Amino acid sequence: MTPAKGNDPDRMPVGQAARDAAQGHVSSKFIRREAALTAMDAKHAKISAQRFSLLRTRILREMRSRGWSKLAVVPVTQGAGGTFVAVNLALALARQPHTQVTLIDLDLGSPSVAGQLGIPGCSAVSAALAGGGDLDALVSRVDEAPNLSVLAPDRAEPDAAELLQDEALAQAMRRLHDRHPARIAVIDTAALLGEDAALAALPLADALLLVADGRRGTASDMAECERLLVGMPPVMGVVLNKSED
Repeated sequence: MTPAKGNDPDRMPVGQAARDAAQGHVSSKFIRREAALTAMDAKHAKISAQRFSLLRTRILREMRSRGWSKLAVVPVTQGAGGTFVAVNLALALARQPHTQVTLIDLDLGSPSVAGQLGIPGCSAVSAALAGGGDLDALVSRVDEAPNLSVLAPDRAEPDAAELLQDEALAQAMRRLHDRHPARIAVIDTAALLGEDAALAALPLADALLLVADGRRGTASDMAECERLLVGMPPVMGVVLNKSED
């Protein structure tokens, strides 16, 4: 896969007032900031956009040819930049005129999509599922990217791995997908190495995109990933993030 260059932008805090804001539509500080940077440095912005556009094109072609619609973006190690890749890939996919995209933060032990996008996060997934509830109420449309919807919790779940393995969540994810069958879901997960929350989330996806730290990743990390991913959904490729190469 085409490497994605760059580091995670500073996470933007989500205040209590924003958390309490009514869901439905949200405005992204990250997208507005990127638009301002583009106006100041169009060349740099074009290079960055091209990288994710190439990644988007390859992923769309492969997923459509295989009938897949749910892609998990999985950082190999903590700090590899999985959320950065997930957010920018989702935005690139949403720029396609007829491609509806849902970005879902399933790093429930340490959710960061809301902070990365600079949007108010939604309430806890566990609360939505209580009593057999659905996830639809947690999904918001991003005003600056009309084809993009997000499900981005604003706080950590205390028992993330257990929740991700709960059949109630799997059923709720299936219902969410069935109600929006034309959408591509980009799922942000926890780091694969060092915790079990990522492994718990992977069966909810059709395919995986690994994100490796281009500066600190090692061959032994990838060997361990290969061992852990036996029996999991297929790996579409590996993005080397934070790499100058």
